[in-house]
Amino acid sequence: MPLCPCRRLRLPNGGNQNGAGADLSSVRCSDAREALSARYDGEAVPVEEAALRAHVVGCAECAAFEGSLAPADQLVRREVAEPAPDLGRRIVTTAAAQASRRRTAVRTALRLGVALLGVFELVTAAVEMLDSHDHESHESSSFTVALCVAMIYAALRPRLARGYVPVLASASVLLLLTSVEDVDHGAIGFTHELPHLGILLGTFLLWLLAIEDSGGPQLHRSGARRTTRTARPAPPPRLRAVGRTAGRTVGRTVGRGLAAVGLSLFMALSLVLLAGPASAHAVLESSDPRPDAVLAAPPGSVTLSFDEPVSLLPGSLRVYDPEGQRIDRGDVGHPDGHGERVSVQLRTADAQGSYLVSWRVVSADSHPVSGAFTFAVGKAGAAPPTPHDTSSTGISVGLAIARWLGYAGSALLVGISLVVAWCWAEGWRQRRVRRLVLAGGTLLAVGAVADLLLKGPYDAALGLGSVTDGALLREVLGSTYGHATVARLVLVALALVLLRLRPPSRLIASVLAVAFGLSFAFAGHAAAGSGRTLAAINDTVHVVSASAWLGGLVLVLVAIDSVAVVQRFSRLAVGAVLLLVATGLWQAARQVGSWAALRHTTYGHELLVKLLVIALVLGIAAGSRALVWRAEAGQPARIRSLVLAETVGLGIVLGITSALVATEPAKTAYHPSASGQLTLVGDTVQVSAVPVGDRQMDLHVYVFDKAGQPSDPKEITAAVSLPSKLLGPLPVTLAVAGPGHRQGTVAVPVAGQWRLAVTVRTTAIDEATGYVTLPIR
Repeated sequence: MPLCPCRRLRLPNGGNQNGAGADLSSVRCSDAREALSARYDGEAVPVEEAALRAHVVGCAECAAFEGSLAPADQLVRREVAEPAPDLGRRIVTTAAAQASRRRTAVRTALRLGVALLGVFELVTAAVEMLDSHDHESHESSSFTVALCVAMIYAALRPRLARGYVPVLASASVLLLLTSVEDVDHGAIGFTHELPHLGILLGTFLLWLLAIEDSGGPQLHRSGARRTTRTARPAPPPRLRAVGRTAGRTVGRTVGRGLAAVGLSLFMALSLVLLAGPASAHAVLESSDPRPDAVLAAPPGSVTLSFDEPVSLLPGSLRVYDPEGQRIDRGDVGHPDGHGERVSVQLRTADAQGSYLVSWRVVSADSHPVSGAFTFAVGKAGAAPPTPHDTSSTGISVGLAIARWLGYAGSALLVGISLVVAWCWAEGWRQRRVRRLVLAGGTLLAVGAVADLLLKGPYDAALGLGSVTDGALLREVLGSTYGHATVARLVLVALALVLLRLRPPSRLIASVLAVAFGLSFAFAGHAAAGSGRTLAAINDTVHVVSASAWLGGLVLVLVAIDSVAVVQRFSRLAVGAVLLLVATGLWQAARQVGSWAALRHTTYGHELLVKLLVIALVLGIAAGSRALVWRAEAGQPARIRSLVLAETVGLGIVLGITSALVATEPAKTAYHPSASGQLTLVGDTVQVSAVPVGDRQMDLHVYVFDKAGQPSDPKEITAAVSLPSKLLGPLPVTLAVAGPGHRQGTVAVPVAGQWRLAVTVRTTAIDEATGYVTLPIR
């Protein structure tokens, strides 16, 4: 590059740029501009400053270049502004602190509310216990005191609230149901039951406290976590089998669940069995002619009177003469339209002797009730034999299977519809879900048709050959049982059409569930006895809860593969299980009534087995729920294995329930015997009473002297009375059955704890009376 055209400069030291005498004219323009750029960049300058300055002064182009560097240097050297403070973290921290304070205030208010309600109910129960001298009132108050102590202790130790909720919730729901029934029947005033609202409200507050303390869903939303950083939404987690740690957690959860369930069932069953529910089974109250009556001439008709309306069957009332020939005309009916009375006209008969009356009707709870008695014309003689029972085991088994199909169909149709509507709306797009619902409708229809065909032969105690008997079918279709079953068939058709047109909405699914539940309720034990409305509501809730639980489990096994959906169903299942246990225990108490009936009847044995299986299933359910809430992405092997065991257990429960529906309730099936020993005027009197029918007992009185030998005192009399209803004394006729042995029949108009008075007279002035309690049902 040529030298700058300006004057030439000479650097000292022979042209060395670093020397003092450099030739200044040797600086090129490129070197000068490079040096200027280096100086502005803060780098080492390759040219001596004096020579560089002299060159710039003498070169207009380089001076202009230096002038252009100054503005750029100012832009480069300008200071960077301090970063703005991060307010997001401060906002989140402040919101979290406010939420924490709010949560603390809510927990404090809940604890205070639970404690105050517990103290109020405790004082009320204590005052009632001190004022009352009745044993049943003391027992009831003792349980109330125990519940109140639990509420107060849970308020002081909120971490324990979660464990008390099942016990208090079961007791509260059952207390509410029994209170409503007692008020409805006028057994107690409404104002007397108002104090119990404290336990109900306290249980609700305790449940909220358990939710708050467990870190679950909060009662407020202002403290929700937020972040300013945006990210792609993560895919929904899939069900995955977890490892050994989760397995141990599940094991502990199952154990705790079984313990809690067992305690809840025991407490609730203990509470409800203290009550005395009304009978739900038809009982023969009187007849015309009366049993064992001796008439001068044969009657023109026979009439029976029951304590509730009954349904008739072909040949419900048959009358046989002393020769064993039927003399009834077969036109059995309800005289004057009274459903409680059954009558049949008789043909003309002149034979003297004993006549047999055999009857079989269907009570309002759909159970057949039968019996027989004799009356005599002229004089008593040998009674004709009782007609042979031709009932078939196949009919009973087939009817139980039909009921099981109905329950299973309800789980698939009703239960899956509810779960889809409330937890998994997008699941209706899957073909397998729709096929399951269709299968449920098919099972319901098949079970209902089989019910209608088999119910008539079962009620009439006939064999499989009578399934096609049109008369039996007409009788069934005219009964409440038949109406409810036909309504179920209509509901199946309606439900399948509605679900074909549109996915199940929450309203449609809920209305269909209630309708199907009512169809089952009015075809069972809820259709009879006192408090039928409350019992029907109870049974409806029971059926719907069981259907939702089982239907959801089937969906988890077959279709659902999303943790979020399973967790939503888990919340729904918890509510269904609580309702199922509470309503089931209330209905069991209504049909049992006492511990003795629970221990000594077929119904009680089946019920105990059902409760045991349910307890095991609830333990498994607790384990599967814990596993679901700890699941991560992966295959659902472990969860599905627990859900499968839970589903199989519920299938077994459905089978036991089918048998229970066909079994006579323990309340009416239990006829306890009674015995006692008295010492009267020196003699030992042994009393034995054995039930022989509804409100009848066969009474035996044995008298022994001081030496232990049979003794025949001058006179032995007996009478019964019912102090609670101011009935009696009613004399009991005693006949001589042997040395020191008297026999008679105790027949009373109502069931209850009757008091038998036995009087022994040895002389004209020496007599004594002893008393024995007869539990007559």
